[in-house]
Amino acid sequence: MTESLARRADGTARFETVRHVQRWIRCIGMNRVTTHRILATLACATVAAIAFLLALAAGRGSHFNPDESRWISRAHYLADFADPGSPTWDDQYMTRGQPPLGSYAMGLGLLLQGRDLKTNPPWDFSLPWEVNVAIGNKPVPADLAAGRTASAALSAVTALVVIAVAQTFVSQPWAIAAGVIYAIHPFTVYIGSIAMSDAVFGLLIACSAWAAAALGRRPGGLRAIALGGALGLGAATKLSPLAVAAGVTLAILLIVGGLAVRNRGISAEQARWGALGLLISATAIAAFVAVYPYLWPDPLTRTQHLITFRADEMAAQASDWPVMAVPTRLDAVRRVHANFSNQYNISASVLTLTGFGPIPAWVRQIEIVAVGAGLTILVVRAARAGPLSPRALTLAVLGGQVLITILGMRSEFDRYHLPMAILGAVAAAAALEWLASYRLRGTSSMPPAAAWRSRPNANGLAVANAVPGRNGRTPRESARRS
Repeated sequence: MTESLARRADGTARFETVRHVQRWIRCIGMNRVTTHRILATLACATVAAIAFLLALAAGRGSHFNPDESRWISRAHYLADFADPGSPTWDDQYMTRGQPPLGSYAMGLGLLLQGRDLKTNPPWDFSLPWEVNVAIGNKPVPADLAAGRTASAALSAVTALVVIAVAQTFVSQPWAIAAGVIYAIHPFTVYIGSIAMSDAVFGLLIACSAWAAAALGRRPGGLRAIALGGALGLGAATKLSPLAVAAGVTLAILLIVGGLAVRNRGISAEQARWGALGLLISATAIAAFVAVYPYLWPDPLTRTQHLITFRADEMAAQASDWPVMAVPTRLDAVRRVHANFSNQYNISASVLTLTGFGPIPAWVRQIEIVAVGAGLTILVVRAARAGPLSPRALTLAVLGGQVLITILGMRSEFDRYHLPMAILGAVAAAAALEWLASYRLRGTSSMPPAAAWRSRPNANGLAVANAVPGRNGRTPRESARRS
């Protein structure tokens, strides 16, 4: 009897010990997850802080750009939006010159920093510099500083969205690396240091790519509206995202139509995707018109006026400043290469800061080669994931914006290259991940990202993969390859 009670007590003690060990293991696991999330959050916050501080420092020391005068002068558009009958929305040069969302953002940035919407008159390029300054066309220092601070803040937020977009293709540490590349790149630092609309445009392009990835993961009407809305607001900053929205819609319809022909019928899922594609363009157009009172009397005709005006402006710029002319699309590609190899280059900037003297030409090509290799990886991963997967849709938005920029470039301002900087940061991170995870370990297989998150199903559409195992492979793949 005593021995039986002793055995039972010993078994109970062992059971309690096992329970304590299991509870301790669970706590350790939870702490690891929590620690990982905290570290990731701190890393993202650091990236945003770096982007903001670098742009802010560059803005305080940069030379004044007369275009900043025009954007700050339009800060009052924010108040005029509440008055569609205001003379601001008459058919005139300044209203047709640029869509208004960048002006709204500038006005909001000034208000948040304690400034008002009564700013300087716009810079008159027909007058000498000294005359413009004398008649008050240059913004006062406080307004200029506030406008540049707003751009720096927008660039910091864009760096965070770039991290979210990059996670569609690479694992989280390398997605954060993409954010770092975007934050410290001399080109994006420059964009964040000027009081213009380019910073908000970059943010909206990145948000459009993020919305495209979300739509691919879980197709639905609200996510299609989010993608269309982001592209429409981007078009209300620069017109080109309207063409991207149309291209995404056309691509979805062609994919659905091709699958229907191949399968000799259209499934409910394919029909749903077709409807979502149409919804993207419809929402983009609605958002574009809704925030632009100039278009309200006659949206179609006045949109045509905008497009014609922009084409004429580029032609005039190319004629007035031949050095800016971009006569062919091959020349446009050369301009992109020159912008990121000769003018804005991380490697050259780092070597210059360290005092290495003249920078060899081959050093400036390192980033170009890395981005080219990364683009190949992104295309392969998108193709493997399926035509309507998160990766394919994200690449369609980013790549489409880059393509439209190159096709439409008839005169060049360096600011036009912003979509290339966003796509380039993601591509560079993909190349670095591939190099670190495979070449340095001696593995020759094609690198997955954190996982192949989607693959085409029997209908050619994207479906979720199984939970990934190590190195981004599913458990079944790991067993088969080992």
